[in-house]
Amino acid sequence: MFFEKDILSFHILDVLELKQRNVCMMNKGRNFNALSFRIHSDAVLRTEAKEYRMRDNFVSYVPARLDYSREGTQDELIAVHFDTTNYHTKQIECFEPKDPDALLKLFREILLCWEQKEIGYRYRCSAILYEIFSECYTQNYVSTSKDSKIQNSVEYLLKSYKKSDLTIKEIADKSFMSEVYFRKLFKEEYGVSPQKYIIDLRIQNAVGLISAGYYSLKEVAYMSGYNDYKYFSVEFKKNMGVSPSEYLYNYK
Repeated sequence: MFFEKDILSFHILDVLELKQRNVCMMNKGRNFNALSFRIHSDAVLRTEAKEYRMRDNFVSYVPARLDYSREGTQDELIAVHFDTTNYHTKQIECFEPKDPDALLKLFREILLCWEQKEIGYRYRCSAILYEIFSECYTQNYVSTSKDSKIQNSVEYLLKSYKKSDLTIKEIADKSFMSEVYFRKLFKEEYGVSPQKYIIDLRIQNAVGLISAGYYSLKEVAYMSGYNDYKYFSVEFKKNMGVSPSEYLYNYK
């Protein structure tokens, strides 16, 4: 999720409070990310793939360029709109915090700071947003046991995901287990298949390299674990919604 990134690079565009009744609207092609705290809500967010039901105290993250509808009899929230260059997803992410009061306090603080616009307010708002990310991470953190049967494999995966010839069997071997059993345990611990996890790491790496502006797109593909640029382009578009060249154009 958005708060699991070690350092999320962002630029705040706006902070606002919404109090809407009987809302029914379609959002298309928004070029910013939105992080929201629902104070009172029964809104339903729908994409082509999934439906997300909001309720009081929910935190939600809606990525840029995702088309979705929003309907509900009430939707009172505080939202932060921002750009980010090193985290991208094609799905809405949401959760119910264990301590909603702590997060609501931070959201109210960033809203007040943004509205007052005192000297240096952008720096202060950025600091508060980092606090929000930290609080989200803390409230969702699940310690991976050092006794995890796949710990050695996961460590090897994180070090080797940019190897173009990396295989799941090679990764599973590091924990002395079959590929089938490793896939099962990995899915149980991380919620996705090891192959999807590797692809996500590679695409995030590619996004960072493209944003840096020092490399050609073919170099980015190679440095992210893809020897075949066409295949890289397909995987990139599948994850990001745009091709590498379109992303580069939009970023610039």
